[in-house]
Amino acid sequence: MSSNELVEQIMAQVIARVATPEQQAIPTENHPIRETAMAEKSCSLTEFVGTAIGDTLGLVIANVDTALLDAMKLEKRYRSIGILGARTGAGPHIMAADEAVKATNTEVVSIELPRDTKGGAGHGSLIIFGR
Repeated sequence: MSSNELVEQIMAQVIARVATPEQQAIPTENHPIRETAMAEKSCSLTEFVGTAIGDTLGLVIANVDTALLDAMKLEKRYRSIGILGARTGAGPHIMAADEAVKATNTEVVSIELPRDTKGGAGHGSLIIFGR
C-alpha cells in the first residue's frame, strides 16, 4: 500500500468519525479517486494553518475549552483562538496582524516579543487572536 493510499484511508476514517450523516461526502463517479468532496459546514477541530518564511507558524483552536481560557487568564470569553508565532520578523507580523484585525471580526488578545532572535536576526513574536 502506497503512502498516498494510506493517507486517503486514514482521512476517510477520520471524516467518518467526525462528520454527521448529512455532512459526509458522497462520492460521484465523475471525480478522480484522489479527490474528496468537502463538507460545507465549518469544522470545529484545531487546525494547523501553515508555515512561511521566517519560521512563522499559525494555528487555530476552534471551540476553545473554558479551562484553556481560564489558564490564559482571559477576562473575555472567546469562541476561537488564533496563534501566530515566529522566531524573527516581529515588526512585519504585527503590521500584518493589525491589517487582519481591521479586515475581520477578530481582536488581538496579546502580543509578546520573545528574546529568541535566532542569532541576532531580529525579534520574534507571539500574537494571540480571539473571536
